[in-house]
Amino acid sequence: MSYGKSRPLSRRDFLRMIGATGATLTASQMWAVQRLLAQDTPGSDVEATLTTYNWGSAGEVEEYGNAFARFNQSYPNVTVVDNITPITSWADFLDQLVINVASGNTPDMINIAIEGVQLAVSKGLLLPLDDFLTGDPEGEAFLELIPQQLLDALSVDGTLYMMPNGWQTMVIHYNTDIFSSAGMDYPSSDWTWDDFLETAQALTNDDHYGFGVFWGNFQLHPWWLTNGSYAITEDASASNLNDPKFIEAVSFMNDLVNTHGVSPDPLGMNPADLFANGTFAMVPAGRWPIPGWKAAGFTSFDVVPWPQKETQDTVFGCAGWGISPESANPDLAWQAIKELISVETITAVMKLGHQIPPLRSVAEDPSFLEVPDNAELFFNVIDTTQPVASPPYFTDLERIQMRNLERVIIGDASPEEAMNEAHEELNVAIERFYS
Repeated sequence: MSYGKSRPLSRRDFLRMIGATGATLTASQMWAVQRLLAQDTPGSDVEATLTTYNWGSAGEVEEYGNAFARFNQSYPNVTVVDNITPITSWADFLDQLVINVASGNTPDMINIAIEGVQLAVSKGLLLPLDDFLTGDPEGEAFLELIPQQLLDALSVDGTLYMMPNGWQTMVIHYNTDIFSSAGMDYPSSDWTWDDFLETAQALTNDDHYGFGVFWGNFQLHPWWLTNGSYAITEDASASNLNDPKFIEAVSFMNDLVNTHGVSPDPLGMNPADLFANGTFAMVPAGRWPIPGWKAAGFTSFDVVPWPQKETQDTVFGCAGWGISPESANPDLAWQAIKELISVETITAVMKLGHQIPPLRSVAEDPSFLEVPDNAELFFNVIDTTQPVASPPYFTDLERIQMRNLERVIIGDASPEEAMNEAHEELNVAIERFYS
């Protein structure tokens, strides 16, 4: 189906088609009908207000403001109210979105991460974007440049609900000065869990720890993935937390702290800051800590893929912009989103240093490759990644999993006990979610 002024279908012809089929339209089909009948590419003189449900650093918020200013060059009578919500966890961020919608404060445009897409779609909070993209050369051209992994992550049952605006992954950052002072070779791209542990032990002494565990659902994912496991079943219908390979990965991570002593207790710790001051020889992270390290004058680091065991897969997560079904101005929202995902906006956000851009061309910009030496890994690793587990019941998954992992770290339960109990608890939560 196409729409818009470039390839118009007359209202009369379309109504004749509908009458001939005698079909009963679904809600999503009715939405497409309404769009086609309206055939609205908003005029430049339109007056409206658009609101967002948004997140980001101060610099990212500023760049979003610049994008909205460019949007206003085409639509000077449209006011954009950018509502920024602080993030303590994705579960809390998503809960707040649901609360806002339930109370009638529905935004026109929603910026959420992959963790919230399935939940938002299950609650009817996002419009399918396929009908906006069809016949829109700018949107279709953008899609052709984005890794399919990111598009799949923001889709449900093959339907795209959000346009990617950035992503993250997890790799190992290592302090090149510490390695050189110890006379140790830098890690290789094909290193293993055993190689990693041997390296971390060799670099743990009175001056620094070999490694700093980064405590968080996303940050711990690579341990499960590189051991060939995942928190939920492939069809997301049940917990997989009692998988022996998952438990083995939990045990390995826990042993880094409580047996081998190559990392201190990670609870409440900021490993990024401790890496910059020389406390850790290695830390796991994506690209997001780099601006802080550069601001502190710390650039003696490089990156290497996650150590492998069964696989080399690490994790990725991404975010994107979507449109609420309750928006009074969805076509305007789409025009604003196209500015938010333009090369100009993505490049500006990339230069802040936190995000990995969704476009390879932007990831080849000299400012992206400036620090560290192996910076191209951030984008290239997409071919050996799996998405962070993001089922519709994500908030239950994250809270149950992390609470029980904490029991392991503080010595309140063995990995087997904690994960078996988490498995049973999560399955109850899944059944409750779908009931």
